[in-house]
Amino acid sequence: MCTNNVYQKNCIYNDLSSLGINLYSNWNIAKLPIDKSSINDDENNSIIDNYNNPVSDDFNVVAHRGYSEIAPENTIPAFIAAAENGFTSVECDIEWTKDNVPVILHDSTINRTARKKNGWIFFFKHKCSDYTFDELLEFDFGRWKGKEFKGTKIPSFTQLLDCCDEYNLNLYVEIKETDNFDKEKAQILAEEVRKARLEDKVTWISFNADYLKMMSKIMPDSRLGYLSKETPNEDTIEILDELKTRRNEVFLDVKASKMTEKASDKLDDAGYDFEAWTVDNSDVLEQMYDYDCTGITTNSLTEDTVERIIDLSD
Repeated sequence: MCTNNVYQKNCIYNDLSSLGINLYSNWNIAKLPIDKSSINDDENNSIIDNYNNPVSDDFNVVAHRGYSEIAPENTIPAFIAAAENGFTSVECDIEWTKDNVPVILHDSTINRTARKKNGWIFFFKHKCSDYTFDELLEFDFGRWKGKEFKGTKIPSFTQLLDCCDEYNLNLYVEIKETDNFDKEKAQILAEEVRKARLEDKVTWISFNADYLKMMSKIMPDSRLGYLSKETPNEDTIEILDELKTRRNEVFLDVKASKMTEKASDKLDDAGYDFEAWTVDNSDVLEQMYDYDCTGITTNSLTEDTVERIIDLSD
């Protein structure tokens, strides 16, 4: 049995309960992880190859908080479900615990997605940063989605990186806008990625350009996506220019409803690609594709669906 404080790589297969993966017969959407200790290297390699089904080399389809359409967002079951359903990229959100552990959670509070051991909700505001990681592991982060996910635990950033490594997933990491993100936290994130040897698999995204600059100083080769809720303009391009290190890739990650053909042309003239969020229907996807979008973040459109829509658009 693995400890709560030190996550060992083999836990992703051998300690399913610590990840909140339950053997419910009615949950057949995402397959359970495979215990690779029981198979040979050739079989191991073929399994990894199965989790590699890109739409194309030029278009990214990113599962928003994992495959959150069918599994509880930002949990290991959601990221495994994404891999099992053909996604090659997933997006997550980072929050911080009282003992400075980066965990995968969208909100600054745990109220929306956490339940007490008895299944009860939290009536008063409970901030993630008020709990240590071990204390958070006492709560259920899957039950709100359905009884088949009862017992799902909040994952640490380390655990998610191991999951992405095992399932050959690219990871978009959103650094949330807070008042306490600093160089120490940026260093922790960078060190975790380096230890996992996933530097070429991780993309940092944020609405805060200063946070992205902080990451680029520590990891100058990092791929950066500047999140925006506004139609791109000259100020947007100036921000993108400031994020360049001459060694990295920088792109705009924009709200789909704010994108226009004129803005796309402006970005293209400046030498920048853009991806769009959150795209959950074919009409918006087709429009973004017509604007030369290079990727989408989605709750529900699988890579196979996107491929069919794009093929029909061509």
